Amino acid sequence: GALLAGVVVQNAALNVTARWSRVEALHREARGECHASPGAVVLVIELMKIVLALVLLAVEIKGNPIISVMKTTVTHPLDCLKVIVPAVLYVIQNQLLLVAAANLEAPVLGLFGQLKILTTALFSVALLGRTLGKRRWVALVVLTAGIATVQASQMHSDGSGDAGEKNVPLGLMMISVVASLSGFAGVYFEKVLKGSPISLWTRNVHLALFSVATVGLQVLSGDFEEACPHSLIEYLSNGLGPVAWAYVVIQAAGGLLIAAVIKYADNILKAFATSVAILVIALVSSLFFGFALSSLFFLGASGVIYSIFLYGDLLKDLGPCSKCPPYLGGQERPSTPRGV
Repeated sequence: GALLAGVVVQNAALNVTARWSRVEALHREARGECHASPGAVVLVIELMKIVLALVLLAVEIKGNPIISVMKTTVTHPLDCLKVIVPAVLYVIQNQLLLVAAANLEAPVLGLFGQLKILTTALFSVALLGRTLGKRRWVALVVLTAGIATVQASQMHSDGSGDAGEKNVPLGLMMISVVASLSGFAGVYFEKVLKGSPISLWTRNVHLALFSVATVGLQVLSGDFEEACPHSLIEYLSNGLGPVAWAYVVIQAAGGLLIAAVIKYADNILKAFATSVAILVIALVSSLFFGFALSSLFFLGASGVIYSIFLYGDLLKDLGPCSKCPPYLGGQERPSTPRGV
């Protein structure tokens, strides 16, 4: 429960700092100061994830985390390489998302993007052997429709470009592939986390190292020269203001938090938590940034809230499983997947 609540709080804090960091970046650029590009910010976030994961690993093992990661990597090389699969899939889906965004209007993109909730549930059944039942499937459909309506209420077509230049079928195909890859990657990562004795924090170090390698190549290829024509060290140290650093820390901590939710709960509960977070973000934006909430938003929010009650007790009743031992309360919970 605390992890799910943490996801909601983290998402709301991330949204606020993201807005303030953009304003801060514009002010720094206006003053002619060094400012970080999006690629560099992602690089710093991944580096921060490594630092935080190592700190948490040190607390967990009460020893040297770097030695522990190196030892685990040497003794379980194939097991450690499994995180490359979701990492590669995330890179691919981000590229396909750009294609989808270029061929679909923002509301349509937001609506079909929420199909990842249903694909996550489908892959949970296929890869993890979960049985959700009719009520939960209805709840997931309602959740998908509700959060899609909420996001559509906050989006407006910018009207840029000729409508004839957009390949709508291609865009719909790409966003469908993105939703499928997102669902598969999330459930696969859940199976990896739950089906191995390797520490959660070690897994996060491996995943972040792969991201650092890929994003780092982009930054080193000259991405930083346009924004800050000095050394890379100066770019990373001086290209971010105080608010941007807060954004980096919150984003990095959020990545570790999501991994913990996936390991100790599941991807479906994560979908509910992130959906509630979107509602909280909209309410915070309304209170502090003058964002107008429409009737469409309240319709979608009602659907999200109803889906939570329809799904049932999210923390204790995760659905029957034919191969699971009984636990206190007379329900059955999914077994921990093995042999990933």
